[in-house]
Order: sequence, then C-alpha cells, then structure tokens
Amino acid sequence: MTVTPAPTIRTFLPADLAQVQELFASGLMEFAGEIESEVRRYVDHSLKDDMADIPGHYLSNPRSNFWVAESNGVVVGIVGIQPRESAEQAELRRMSVSSAVQRQGLGQRLLATTEDFCREQGYSRICLSSVDMLQPALKMYRRFGYGTVKEEPYGDPPHRPIIVHHMVKELVVTD
Repeated sequence: MTVTPAPTIRTFLPADLAQVQELFASGLMEFAGEIESEVRRYVDHSLKDDMADIPGHYLSNPRSNFWVAESNGVVVGIVGIQPRESAEQAELRRMSVSSAVQRQGLGQRLLATTEDFCREQGYSRICLSSVDMLQPALKMYRRFGYGTVKEEPYGDPPHRPIIVHHMVKELVVTD
C-alpha cells in the first residue's frame, strides 16, 4: 500500500493561478444543482474580480494572505484572509477543498492556518459568508466555533434560491 503524504499548505505563488481558479470554480459548481446558472454567474464574476489578481487582493497587504494546499504538485485546497473595515476583524474567503481529498482533515488544517495567522496579525474576530448549498462547509464551520449572525437571500428577484449565511468566530488570543 502506498501512503500519500498530507498536502503541504503554503502561500500562493503566481504559478498556482490556473489551478486555484479551477479548484474555486469546480468546488462551487459541484454543488450547484438546480441553480447552476446563478452559481455560474457568481463564479464568473469572482474569476474576473479578486480571483483574477490574487497577489493584488490577498498578498499586497501584510494583514492578508492566500494559501494553497498542494499534494504531488496539484493544488487541492485554497483559502484567503483579508482585513475588514475594522482593524480587529478579518474575512475568510474562497475556502475550497478538492473532492479528491475531502473528509481527510484538510479543511480543518486550512482553518487552523487562517486562525493562527489572524491571531499573529492581532485580529480578534474572523467573519465569512457561505451558502446553504455548501452544507458540508457550513457544518465544518459550526464545529469549529463559527456562528451564524445573519442569513439573506442572494439572486435576482423574484427568484432568490440561494441563502447566504454570514458567520463569525471570536478568536481567543493565546500568549
């Protein structure tokens, strides 16, 4: 039996861009189901926005970062942190884990990486937004102390099939 080493988590490099974009898009589209057109619009917008310029959006500020989890040269996980409007609050963004390695603890490792970084940067709170179609992600966030503070519909009226869950975790600062 061959044992595959656990993915390595490291800061994004420009050479990762195509794999990161593919993982982001495929991770969302995998759960789209009946709302594929709405999810595709969101993915397309994101790929033209922050996901088009990860260094500019996530690496140009010392209080933000973007990580990839790599296994055998393949990006299998991603997550970013950006500062919010208050100096105490960071936003977790673009978390995705390849279906090939889900349920192996990688999402937890990525969360731990972001939380450690946020503590080092002096953040006391991490917020995130996720959608109801991503039930496995919502369950993981809840297990790790993220609580829902607001839910709101996303999409064009009158059909708003996606519910956005805004979640927050208070960080305990350790010495």
